[in-house]
Amino acid sequence: MRKLYFFFILILFSHFLTAQQEEPEYFDPPEETAKEDILLRLDSLKTKLVQDYYKNDFLAVLKYGDLGLKLAKRIDDLAWDVEISKYTGSALIRIKDTLRAEKTFTESLKKAKIVNDSTLIADTYNNLGNFNNEFGNDAKAIKYYREALKIYAAKKNITRVFVIHFNVSDIYLDQENIPKSKEYVAGLDKYVDSVKMPLLRAGYYFSKGRLALLEKKWEHAIHFFENDITLSKQHDYTDGLVEGYEYLIKAYVGKGDYEQAYLTREESDVYADKKQEIEKAMAINEVIARMNVNQYKQDLKAKERENEINRQNADRNKTIVHITMAAAVVLLIFVFAMFFSFKRRKALVKSLQETNVQYLDAKKKAEELSEVKTNFLSAISHELRTPLYGIIGIASILKQEKPLAKYKEDITSLKFSADYLLALINDLLFLNKLDALKTRKLESKPFHLRKLVTNIINSMEFMRSKNNNVFKVEITDDVPNYLKGDYVKLSQILINLISNACKFTDEGTITVNIVPKEIVEDSIQLNFRIADTGMGISEEKQRYIFDEFTQDIKSNDFQGTGLGLAIVKRLLDLHDAPIGLKSEKNVGTEFTFAITYEIAQKTDVEVVPKEEKIDRSIEGSHILIVDDNKINRLVTRKILENNKFTCTIAENGKEALEIINDEVFDMILMDVNMPIMNGFEATKAIRGFNSTVPIIALTATNPTKSFEDLKALGFTDIIIKPYDTLDFLEVIKKNFVSTVKI
Repeated sequence: MRKLYFFFILILFSHFLTAQQEEPEYFDPPEETAKEDILLRLDSLKTKLVQDYYKNDFLAVLKYGDLGLKLAKRIDDLAWDVEISKYTGSALIRIKDTLRAEKTFTESLKKAKIVNDSTLIADTYNNLGNFNNEFGNDAKAIKYYREALKIYAAKKNITRVFVIHFNVSDIYLDQENIPKSKEYVAGLDKYVDSVKMPLLRAGYYFSKGRLALLEKKWEHAIHFFENDITLSKQHDYTDGLVEGYEYLIKAYVGKGDYEQAYLTREESDVYADKKQEIEKAMAINEVIARMNVNQYKQDLKAKERENEINRQNADRNKTIVHITMAAAVVLLIFVFAMFFSFKRRKALVKSLQETNVQYLDAKKKAEELSEVKTNFLSAISHELRTPLYGIIGIASILKQEKPLAKYKEDITSLKFSADYLLALINDLLFLNKLDALKTRKLESKPFHLRKLVTNIINSMEFMRSKNNNVFKVEITDDVPNYLKGDYVKLSQILINLISNACKFTDEGTITVNIVPKEIVEDSIQLNFRIADTGMGISEEKQRYIFDEFTQDIKSNDFQGTGLGLAIVKRLLDLHDAPIGLKSEKNVGTEFTFAITYEIAQKTDVEVVPKEEKIDRSIEGSHILIVDDNKINRLVTRKILENNKFTCTIAENGKEALEIINDEVFDMILMDVNMPIMNGFEATKAIRGFNSTVPIIALTATNPTKSFEDLKALGFTDIIIKPYDTLDFLEVIKKNFVSTVKI
């Protein structure tokens, strides 16, 4: 439910939000700085912490918070220690570092009690209440809130008393504890006339409405929620609007006014979508902040280790100097000094061994952090595929609508942009997949080299003609036609290098040259050379042109991500094949590499059997579409209906099971990830009474299970969104062929 505790920090410290920013050095003054000057710096630092907190820059809050704690320690001021800890603890809550947050507030309470400052004690009790409220520890949260409430009430701090009454009543309302809810809502009644902030008054109406809803006083509940929504609209309070509408709908349903509940739901959907976008952005910011904070902690540890090693080196050098001076005085002293040096060296070796263990531990943690980054990139990239499915699918449908013919060029541009974005996401996923490989995995299948190169060149026709270039393919006669190896990865290497040459060459020549380098028994090493007469690459950029997101441009004339050459480098690393680069600005660029393949025979090349023809017309076949996403359902249904299929839709697995009990279907398209009942559960249930109907897994993410595992769960086939319409229909028809025969 709605929480006011993060807002609580704002109302306490909002008067600091417009203060002047200071440089980092200002908060780390020389040792001789006077106490009065340090107190001024702490006051400025407090202002900066509030500003950084409300900019969601939690890394800055923790960095400058550390500086503040050091300043407080220098002047032995526990009160300032507690004050600074408010902000660092709140930032730790936001990045979900629960252990450090709880420890920070627990230690602050001990220090506040030592200082015997009642305001600091109350603030710390309130922070501990906020912490436990955020993570669902209701009993502890209420305990700490009550302790804070005693002090705030004694000091007659009405605003803080009101906020705590709201938070405690919110907990009891969640528990549906009517007597306790009444007790704390009555506290809101007592102080509401003294509270002028619109957000707090909106919270008051919200709590009153929830209590009325529990007591089944529908008219009262409707009245309070309408007041809450009115105030929230006036002040653009999205959370208040979404939750106000949610409970207003419940009140209408309780009253039996279903028509008004339906109309209210339509109005609330706009704010629900807006809230979802805000929460997505906040979630991404919090994940990035956690990654930055972890990196900050690693950097601090590395710096501490470096300082310790420098100190050890300084001590060792000092010892050696003393030993040398002593050796010049007396031989006996020299002997004892050598013995002493031996012991010191032994201790140093032990110290270095311990340091090495620390280094390996730090390396392991860095690798874990890299894995977190990889998983995060993969998750975000996959999440983008779902809206892309809707954009590409709707654009494809609109292109076929005759009344929209005059907008065909605009729709084509829209689809091109979506396809470009999809290609970018696929590049990111592919690069991410290469990073995640623990062992080298290369296929070994027979292929026709010349046909492979010809097909790639033909697919580049649009890029070639766009810049008016000429292709020149040179494959010497002593290169065999049939080879065995990973031709898919070879295709990816050539496509990236040739498309890169097309992009940076105007009215020039792009050469693909393949010659034998070495033939040993049944294998051949081929030299590949892809050259162009384009703009070339500067010597400075050649050193890191194979890094991700790198291009040798200083303007916006060229588009792209700079992933192509990075992918080429990773693929060639899998082949143990270094890549050569020669380039000169405004003259051209040449890439070379050598890969070894087995020599194959014509009979080794697999002949793909022709697709079996459909034995009867499948027009009008009944297909059930199960998908929780409204846009996905619209696109899939439109494509199928345009191809003369009959469609029924369901929003989740449970609803699909209810529909299947009443209707007969020729095929089911089943989304995998859905609320209430997911695709795995629904498919298992269907297979309990129907083992023949084809069930196609329809998903926007690469499945974590193999296709064989999916078949074992009852799926017939899989389609990954977003898909090409023709490929989609081919999968549909193929599975009708295997199951619907006369």
